[in-house]
Amino acid sequence: MIIVGERLNSSRKVVLDAFLARDEKFLQEQGQKQEQAGAHYIDLNTATLLDKEVETLCWAIPLLEKVLSIPLSLDTPNPEAMAEALKICQRRAILNSLTGESRKIKALLPLLKDLKPQLIVLCLDDEGLPKTAESSLAIASKMANLLIKEGIDSKDIFIDPLVHPLAVDWKSASLFLSSLELIKKNLPELKTIAGLSNVSFGLPQRKLLNRTFLVLALSHGLDAAICDPLDKEFQAALHACQALLAKDPSLKDYLRFQRERIRK
Repeated sequence: MIIVGERLNSSRKVVLDAFLARDEKFLQEQGQKQEQAGAHYIDLNTATLLDKEVETLCWAIPLLEKVLSIPLSLDTPNPEAMAEALKICQRRAILNSLTGESRKIKALLPLLKDLKPQLIVLCLDDEGLPKTAESSLAIASKMANLLIKEGIDSKDIFIDPLVHPLAVDWKSASLFLSSLELIKKNLPELKTIAGLSNVSFGLPQRKLLNRTFLVLALSHGLDAAICDPLDKEFQAALHACQALLAKDPSLKDYLRFQRERIRK
């Protein structure tokens, strides 16, 4: 299971304040804590800074890479910001994210061919959000074929079927799970990913919903999650689910995790 740590997102007020104040210690500690908790990538989102986004990314990337041994996931809808960020990364980053919208493909495709980052591809195109699992699969297939034709390795593509808040659409998690299962069945060479905490936005007991959704998503073929690795109960659910799904040979990770919990 690939974990992308979500805590350095400027939509969180404490993180936005740290970006605005150029609080180096806070950002580095947040990155390090997530790595120590088992994150494989650190998601970096400065999108809410708007016209200051590019300069903030260019300040934050070297700052984080100085203290981390894992790569970044560069989270921005702005092609200009993405281009500048990818150019200064010392480690191969994940581009978060690319959609099937023609204007975004046109803006980012030359960059992808040149720098070859890993990619998170959203199931979203010029017609908007898919309303069925079959529509999600169609977008995923179209995007994968396009990218592979342009020289992107299928192993570098993460497909995100997109989960929306249950508070907005009570069927959103069910649609995500059926889309995920269909994509894994038909495009097994691609990895799948989700921003798990989106599902609980606006509802009470968010961590409970996130943990339960993780278990369901893993059982439907999820390979990676953008989540909070510092949530201990989330980590416990992850290790238990990996063990039960026979994804933890000899239960080594589960037993190690439980031993470490006892020591702490």
